[in-house]
Amino acid sequence: MKHPLGPVGAVVALVVALLLGSPAAGLAHAAPAAPAGDAISIGDPAAPGQIDLYLDPLCFYSGKMIQEQGQAIGERIEAGALHVNLRFVDFLDKYSASGNYDYRAIYSAYVVAAQSQSSDVTWRFIQRVFAADQQPRRNGPSDLTNEQLAALANEAGAPPLAQELIKWGFPLGYDPRTIAANNLVLLRQLPESGVPRVVIDGQAVDGQSDWLAQLPS
Repeated sequence: MKHPLGPVGAVVALVVALLLGSPAAGLAHAAPAAPAGDAISIGDPAAPGQIDLYLDPLCFYSGKMIQEQGQAIGERIEAGALHVNLRFVDFLDKYSASGNYDYRAIYSAYVVAAQSQSSDVTWRFIQRVFAADQQPRRNGPSDLTNEQLAALANEAGAPPLAQELIKWGFPLGYDPRTIAANNLVLLRQLPESGVPRVVIDGQAVDGQSDWLAQLPS
C-alpha cells in the first residue's frame, strides 16, 4: 500500500519514528529496553545483577558465549534479576564479506530496542544474530543482508517498523560507527580488551567464564 504522502512522506515518517523511538502500539513487554548512549539498556535498571557486556557481531567467541549462555541470561533478564548494558565493538568489521556487517548488525539491534522497547524482544534478536546457523564468519564468503537481519528481527517479535528500518539500511538516529568507536575506547581501558567481555562492579571478566555465578540470582 502506498504511503498517503508519497515516497518522501514515507521516509519522513520512518525518520521521525526512529528518532522518537516510538514503539508499535500495544506491544507487550516485561521489562523495558532502550538505546542508552553507546549502550543498549536491557532489563530492569534496578535489577540486583548489573553488567556491561562487550560483543562484536562477527566475533566467533562472542557468538559462542551467546549460544551457550544466552538462554540463562535471558531468563535472568525476564525474571528481573539482571540488567545488561550491551556495548558493541567492531574489531572485525573489515573482515566481513560486505565490509560493513558489524555496523549494520549494531544498527539493527538499536532499532529493535528502540522500536520494541522490550527486553525480551531485544535479547531474542541478539540471540538470533549470534546463533550458530546465522552468525557470519570472519573472512567468510558472505554475511547477512539487511533483508536477512530484518527477518531475524521479525522472528524475535520486533514490530514491522523496526523491520522496515533495518531493510532500508541507512543509519538514522544512531551512528553505529561512533557507538562502536566509543565502546572500543572503554574496552581498551580494561586489563584485557578481547571480546566477549563482562564488567561486574568495575571488574572485567572473560565472557566465556562462569561469571553468572558471581551475580545474585
